[in-house]
Amino acid sequence: MKLIGGCNSPYVRRVAVTLAHHDLPFAREDLVPFGDDKAEVRKYNPLGRVPALVLDDGEVLVESGSIIDHLDSLVGPERALTPATGSERRRVLNLVSIASGATDKLVSALYEHHLRPADMVYRPWAKMCDRQFQDGFQWLESQLTGDWFVGDRMSQADLSVAVFWQFALGKRPNFIARMNCSRLSALSDRLAATAAFLAAEAGPGLARGLALDA
Repeated sequence: MKLIGGCNSPYVRRVAVTLAHHDLPFAREDLVPFGDDKAEVRKYNPLGRVPALVLDDGEVLVESGSIIDHLDSLVGPERALTPATGSERRRVLNLVSIASGATDKLVSALYEHHLRPADMVYRPWAKMCDRQFQDGFQWLESQLTGDWFVGDRMSQADLSVAVFWQFALGKRPNFIARMNCSRLSALSDRLAATAAFLAAEAGPGLARGLALDA
């Protein structure tokens, strides 16, 4: 298998961490969805987005949720990070959806500030994105009442929330500090030290160089 995209994209990174966690061998092609790489990315995804995963038979999967669903099928229900059925499956998917949606808003705010001329930044929109990110992750903080979000072992909710939180911390450190999400921070720190996370450290990718110290 070959993973398309750099791990500075949190969406690519959560796939890479999942692959590493399951000891699934894969190659990497660290393309970015901008500039000269854009045309190459479109060969894998007509939308020009990362991640994409090229399977051994040449089939291409796009979007991190779909890719991770396939990885769960490869390792089987006993090892899958998202439960196969029932209330626990729904809870994991819901937690990941909130985390992913909130991170989308963080990225939107970054783009608003960095990709528009300063006199064209629409600050009410950026402020609304900040509020949605904050509300999403403070809700996630309220849901983490033990070591893990669901059950007694790591699920995709824990993995993805930690990846998204680490991305946000790198881009908006002061903003994140003011949110006072101590449980999310502890979860993130704990997982950051694991082999799977260390194997998928951030590199070239989405929002490269974009940061706000606010």
